[in-house]
Amino acid sequence: MTKDKILEAAIHQYSLHNYHGATMQKIAKEVGIKPASIYFFYKNKEALFVAAFQKLLENHFKRMQTILEEVREKPILDIFATLMKGTVEYHKNNMDETNAYISLITSPPAEIKKFLHDHMNKFDAWMIDSLHHLIKRDHPEISDQATVNLTRQFILLLDGIFWEINLYEDDELSEQIEQALHILDILLGGNSDGK
Repeated sequence: MTKDKILEAAIHQYSLHNYHGATMQKIAKEVGIKPASIYFFYKNKEALFVAAFQKLLENHFKRMQTILEEVREKPILDIFATLMKGTVEYHKNNMDETNAYISLITSPPAEIKKFLHDHMNKFDAWMIDSLHHLIKRDHPEISDQATVNLTRQFILLLDGIFWEINLYEDDELSEQIEQALHILDILLGGNSDGK
């Protein structure tokens, strides 16, 4: 339980102060322990933040896996929509994590950059692998390379929607999601009249 509280405090402090400002002392104070107690669980600050971000990213990854499983039988555009909306909902419900993640992405500390890069590659590979046969199921005429390209385009749109979470109100964000889905519909050969 203390270990989980330390990880939560690390994310919270990171969301407020970034890597260098999120000191072991601030984290310990938030948890209600002495800074030396953190070293019982983590050998140094880098190890603590790698563990904290691993937990944060894995929680998001698990949520995306769950969403995909829940809608696997639906048409691919519905799957894209649900993944986008699920991403927004998840991040809005976990704003400390979202703010920490935004800070991490915009200026990753050298100590954590490789870990972050590896995780992003893992997520993208999972997305490509997971969506490939679902795209082919609904659009068997699309080549294997085109399904990879389409999934990468979806990931780019998903990333764009993520960056807008803190910028737009809910109704504006919903409109942005609809525009992204319209782009995906066009890429799948749907209508292009903008409606």
